Amino acid sequence: MLSVRPYTDNDREQVEKICFENAGCADAKEETQKFISLLYCSYYIEQEKDNCFVAVDDSGNITGYILCCENYNKYEKVYTENYIPQAASLGAKTYVDSKFNMLKFAMYRKDYPAHFFINVSLDNQNMGIGELLISTLKAHLRKKYIKGMMLVCDAENEALIKFFEKNGFKSLLTTMFGRAMALEIEK
Repeated sequence: MLSVRPYTDNDREQVEKICFENAGCADAKEETQKFISLLYCSYYIEQEKDNCFVAVDDSGNITGYILCCENYNKYEKVYTENYIPQAASLGAKTYVDSKFNMLKFAMYRKDYPAHFFINVSLDNQNMGIGELLISTLKAHLRKKYIKGMMLVCDAENEALIKFFEKNGFKSLLTTMFGRAMALEIEK
C-alpha cells in the first residue's frame, strides 16, 4: 500500500536519485548532479521542507515526491542570496540557467504564489502516485490559505500536460522555458 508523508532530512538521497533519474542525469558527473539539485531540490528541502512530501511504498522506499515553495517573493530573495551563487560557482551557463529557472515563476506570483516540482520514479509511473502527491499538497496549501499553485513543465510532453489537466490545472502560457500551468485552490 502506498502512502504519502512529510519529507524528512533522511529522504534527501532518495529524492535526489529520483530527480536525477527523471532529469536524465542519473549517471552524470557530480557537478551536473549538484546543479540539477540546485535547480529542482535544494531550496525546497532546505528552506521549505514543511511544504515537501514523499510517496512511500510498503518497504519504506520513496517512489515519488512533491517539493513546494509557498511564497514566490520569499523564494526569490533566498534563492538569489544563497543558491544562485552556488550555481555561479559551477560556471556561467549554470548561473544563467539558475536565474531563468527562478524567474519563470515570477509573472504568476500574485495569483499563484506557490510553485512546485513533482517527480515519480520511472518504475512507478502511471500508478496514481502523482495524483496522490498533488492532492496532498493541495490540501496542505488550502490549510495555509494559499490561493493557487503552479508549475512549468515540458511544453512538448503531451502526456504530462494531460496529466496536469486531468488534475485540474489550466495552461497559462507556453514559452521557450516550457508550459506554465496553474491550479486555483478553493477554500
